[in-house]
Amino acid sequence: MFRATSPFPAADKCLGLLFGLLALGPTMAVESGSTETRHWGRFRGENGVASLEQCDVPLPWKPEDVAWEVDLPGTGNGSPVFYGDQVFLLAADPDTAERHLLSYRLADGKELWHKRIESKPYHLHARSSYASCTPCVDELAVYFCWATPESVILVAYNHAGDELWKKDLGSYISQHGFGASPVLFGKTLVLFNSQAAQELPEGVTPGQSRVMAFDSETGQEKWVTPRTTTRACYGVPTLFKDSSGADALLFCNTGDGIFALDLETGAPLWNKKVFGKRCVSSPVIVGNLAIGTEGSGGGGNILYGIDLDGQHEVQLEVDRSAPYVPTPVAKGSLLFLWGDAGIVSCVRIPDGDILWSKRIGGNVSSSPVIAGDKLIGIAEDGTVTILAASSGFNELGSVKLESTCRATPALSEHFMVLRTDARLMCIGKP
Repeated sequence: MFRATSPFPAADKCLGLLFGLLALGPTMAVESGSTETRHWGRFRGENGVASLEQCDVPLPWKPEDVAWEVDLPGTGNGSPVFYGDQVFLLAADPDTAERHLLSYRLADGKELWHKRIESKPYHLHARSSYASCTPCVDELAVYFCWATPESVILVAYNHAGDELWKKDLGSYISQHGFGASPVLFGKTLVLFNSQAAQELPEGVTPGQSRVMAFDSETGQEKWVTPRTTTRACYGVPTLFKDSSGADALLFCNTGDGIFALDLETGAPLWNKKVFGKRCVSSPVIVGNLAIGTEGSGGGGNILYGIDLDGQHEVQLEVDRSAPYVPTPVAKGSLLFLWGDAGIVSCVRIPDGDILWSKRIGGNVSSSPVIAGDKLIGIAEDGTVTILAASSGFNELGSVKLESTCRATPALSEHFMVLRTDARLMCIGKP
């Protein structure tokens, strides 16, 4: 289903941005000397850092390195997650919008359970899908989310596939379709239910954006914080310690900018209005900077970095080759930006020097990840490009998947799980 290709040089020049590593919360896969990671439990892994310090997955891989590969019962852009010996993901029928909630055995790709949820089609962006959400998972349950214009559904299943609880969160209004992914912080399940009030067809009632938190064991609502409703935004939050001393969640949206909420109560802590366009990538933290991006299909993408302490003023602005959909990733003091048009840049932190910028090519919706000392990016045409995650540009090779891919891989020390629109595969030794 794929072919390996030799490395090829590329050239171009651009600019960069920044992102970094913040390791808060439960079991982290990035600790030096840790045992094999059996937990990649949300979009971009623990707290969204998208990086493992130790990873021996063969990159680029050969056909004999593929542990297993299976056809999915539907398509989708949402990323896979895993916990213990199970992989979970969401798929959907592109014609009927029927959802498929799926669990596979990590060792060999055997389907463990499959829930079919009837639905109905509605308008989507050409690059969206009815399964653009990434589930999250902990030791007790896996949590899925999807929507129709009438209902946003959030549901929990135990690892055996038994439904634990289900919530209907009301109507969903957007121009492009639903893409919010739930995330866990301890036993608090958070969903940024961002909706649209702009660029809607005549007669459509504007939606209401709000951040919603639930008890993950019972589904009981813990708090709801309304947010300014402009355009539907899709990033998932990251956890940090605010200067006030509170455990806080960092978000980005068009109407409120970069903002923080108290994890326990949902109370707004601060915000900085910096955006005029849609926010699709997830917010990240590098040192003392909170980073967010905005953009559009027509370009004009900008990255902003504001200080987490003090007055939350803009300390960084990148207006060339900033990402719109992909979220950047960092290794040590090096920040890697994989832009939507296939331009990859490396920026040294904290001085902001651009060490290299190269055109790799392809349209990109997947977010890059770092496996050990290797940077992995996937273009929509299925081209997986492997670069050295280093201060010098070095293309190590590529692999061509025979399918569209907009999902982000899930990593462990010895294997990688990735999803194309209609297939799931595991590379390495699960």
